Amino acid sequence: MNRFTNHYLELPSHFYRPIDPEPLIDARLVHYNQTLAEQLGIRLENSQVLQLTAGQAMAPGLEPLAQKYTGHQFGYYNPDLGDGRGLLLGQAIDSENRSWDLHLKGAGITPYSRRGDGRAVLRSAVREYLIGEALHHLNIPTTRCLSLCHSPEPVRREKIEDRASYIRVAKTHVRFGHFEWLAQRGDRSDFEQMANYVVEVVYPELIDEPPAKRYAELFRTICIRTAQLIAKWQAAGFCHGVMNSDNMSVAGETFDFGPYAFLDDFKIHHICNHSDTEGRYAYSQQPNIGLWNCQVLGQAFSMLLSSEQIEQGLDAYVIHYNQAYLHAMGSKFGLPNLAEGDKYFIADSLILMDQSDIDFHHFFHHLGKLESEQEHQWLDFVGDSKAWREWRQTYLSRTDQIDREQRRQKIAEQTASFVLRNHIAQEIIESCEKGDYDLLSSAMAWLQTPFAPPADLLENYAHFLQAPRKEQKGIALSCSS
Repeated sequence: MNRFTNHYLELPSHFYRPIDPEPLIDARLVHYNQTLAEQLGIRLENSQVLQLTAGQAMAPGLEPLAQKYTGHQFGYYNPDLGDGRGLLLGQAIDSENRSWDLHLKGAGITPYSRRGDGRAVLRSAVREYLIGEALHHLNIPTTRCLSLCHSPEPVRREKIEDRASYIRVAKTHVRFGHFEWLAQRGDRSDFEQMANYVVEVVYPELIDEPPAKRYAELFRTICIRTAQLIAKWQAAGFCHGVMNSDNMSVAGETFDFGPYAFLDDFKIHHICNHSDTEGRYAYSQQPNIGLWNCQVLGQAFSMLLSSEQIEQGLDAYVIHYNQAYLHAMGSKFGLPNLAEGDKYFIADSLILMDQSDIDFHHFFHHLGKLESEQEHQWLDFVGDSKAWREWRQTYLSRTDQIDREQRRQKIAEQTASFVLRNHIAQEIIESCEKGDYDLLSSAMAWLQTPFAPPADLLENYAHFLQAPRKEQKGIALSCSS
């Protein structure tokens, strides 16, 4: 039985504006993520899903609203933010009594639309629909999508595009920017109410702590979750592209997708957002920007915390990022027990990869076969150079005490065969734009088993598993949605 509510309405009324979505005209249901629906305890017929996703009807218990928040965008504070194209419909309550936010993107104009049309385009909707599933099955915390609709109604962005709407699922839609807005307002009671709300919804283990400790632990935990998340991004070769503080979730989930990308050739300073002319959100900068955003959040939390408590939270970010990153990369390199000097070996390896134009994901596939391949096979892939010959000998010496099968298995567990590269996402988008949704449906299934490609992927789309051609590599996208 469906259980819906909207407990965000229990917060002060100036935190949001109740508003109904503008229905999407001539909408067609592109996809319904039934696996996710079952996990959420949602049981709806396709016709009901279409009506809900197109904003044509609400299920009992859902009461849509637009949230107010602010944030730092490319380093500059913007006080005029809020849900400009999406509405928090409410929450689904699952069988374990956990609540999950349901957020309708492309819902039309809201009080925070800032002269925008409030609509989403099919291109960006498909990209978010796919990436949530991809990251989830790579064991990276993320929002996901429940359903996706497509309308032939035109909307202008950099070009004329089709409209779309989709329902995003998250532990919460509270962003760092919510606390920035409340700190700017300067009302301690409001700030405490939002902090208590986040504790209740996301971190219930802190509920019984005295207020002073509860808020300090809340900030520290958000810093830790953020650090651990970004460490997983780095190990997976994932670039978010637009890490503004209003795009950072207090739940430590990957949130608000725009011009994201998985690396093709390993380039440490890769920029996936062509609007990011200074490389603020380059792959190499993501850990530092995560810390910077936590510093901004800490400034907001100074309403409740001492400077010492804030520093403790930021220190925890650094410690937990380094631990999580080394653990993830150690596993990726087949080093189950990190030894002294391994962090330098990993760093030097990445520098050499950067200099050699090597596909990030295929490198680790070859690494898993290193002992079974002849030296010339390895050098055919990485390039026949003195540096790579020496690297191979160093690696084999380092791993000679590790069981070969254990090492191979460790690498395989961390190395996806099917990676949602940008050129693959674009092929799926173009299929959807023609009204053919079969490829998207297939891709959603493939993304659920990224480490073991199913037969239909191997037989019909084997080129998705190959390294991209030169013209397909390093595609940079814009923020437009």
